[in-house]
Amino acid sequence: MRGSGAPIWHFGLWGCRFFEQYDVLLTPTMAAAPQPLGTFDANKPYSGLEWTEKIFSAAPFTPMFNVTGQPAMSVPLATSAEGLPIGMQFAAKFGDEGTLFRLAAQLEDAQPWISLRPPVFA
Repeated sequence: MRGSGAPIWHFGLWGCRFFEQYDVLLTPTMAAAPQPLGTFDANKPYSGLEWTEKIFSAAPFTPMFNVTGQPAMSVPLATSAEGLPIGMQFAAKFGDEGTLFRLAAQLEDAQPWISLRPPVFA
């Protein structure tokens, strides 16, 4: 079944069932703290498979929502020991972007992030 899209189909089905009981799903945005600049350099001579594995291992939680079309957002609710932002991803049922917008507003009211800046930024 490799390459058949079956895992995506199963995730979509799981998501439908999950969101019958829950409004949102919380996951990390990335699998690790922010990486140094150049870690994901698309100009390096990676094969397509190597590049895909590199990206999916770093961000294993976001692609499924990109593929299924379910709304998701990442908000910077934490910081690393170095002061870099750490994103928390919230996903909702298909077509329910409104829940995420309302949640984002509530989270920003409770823990404003607009003035947060990492020690080095462009």
